[in-house]
Amino acid sequence: MHIIKTKPASSQITGKTVITTLRRACAIAVCLLFSHPALADHDNQAPASQAEGTMIAAFSVWEPFAIEDDDGGRQGIDLMLLHEVANRLGLKLKSQPCPWRRCLKMLDLGEIDVLTSFAYSDERAKFAQYIYPPYSRVNPVFYVNKQSPVSITRYADLRGLAIGSVVDSRYFEPFDSDPSLEKYEAGSEILILRMLEVGRIDTIVGSDANADYQIRKNNMQDAIIKAPFRSDVHNDIHMALSRKSSLIAQQDRIVKIMRDLHKEGFIQKIHELYWPDVIPVDLPQLDEFPVTPPISSE
Repeated sequence: MHIIKTKPASSQITGKTVITTLRRACAIAVCLLFSHPALADHDNQAPASQAEGTMIAAFSVWEPFAIEDDDGGRQGIDLMLLHEVANRLGLKLKSQPCPWRRCLKMLDLGEIDVLTSFAYSDERAKFAQYIYPPYSRVNPVFYVNKQSPVSITRYADLRGLAIGSVVDSRYFEPFDSDPSLEKYEAGSEILILRMLEVGRIDTIVGSDANADYQIRKNNMQDAIIKAPFRSDVHNDIHMALSRKSSLIAQQDRIVKIMRDLHKEGFIQKIHELYWPDVIPVDLPQLDEFPVTPPISSE
């Protein structure tokens, strides 16, 4: 902060001088206030109190879970779920898009109450309270061109094939670290799907939810199909609360709402709407999560 010390041109004090001095004093006070270490250290700052009657959520575009239309409209599995949970809590939903890393930071700082499309990790559990049961599940799946003679029924069939994948993505082991596989990376699933469609690669690996959506959205159903091989790996998709949110006190109520949404068929219905390729038995089942995990003391 730079403070410029000035003095009047003459010793005579005028009304204009007083006003100018007051303005400078206020500006200096504001600068000093926000330069105070306790206020400037945003990571250590207590979260701002949320507007009463509002549930604040963030989302990162991840089709078909979070979709942002060309006209700015927002829809998808997550948005419908968030609206329903907020409605049953008697709260108004306020949602905002953000890059994924920023969304995580906002949840950590308590700037938002809730985040969806959340896969479990021990590190994230330090600042996020996971809601059980999860509401969705995604799997790494291989896709092939219908006109191709390529057959993938087991992991060993991948060797010798040109495999497309999204850069910096993690799918499953041993695939991710297997040096014997010939992998070609691109910046998005639609790019590797285009490469597969025109025969530049033999197969691609992708998250079934996202790849299925892109195939349907871009009318590739007649050209691209899923290969029979499946790994034993899946990722459960959760709703999570910020541990700094006032909604943490309503965790038990939110868990009950989530279980009710499963029992009533709401979870399956929103998947059928945005992910019609999904098989209902592939979604999380209530009997897999008979006991609600307690709130962690971390």
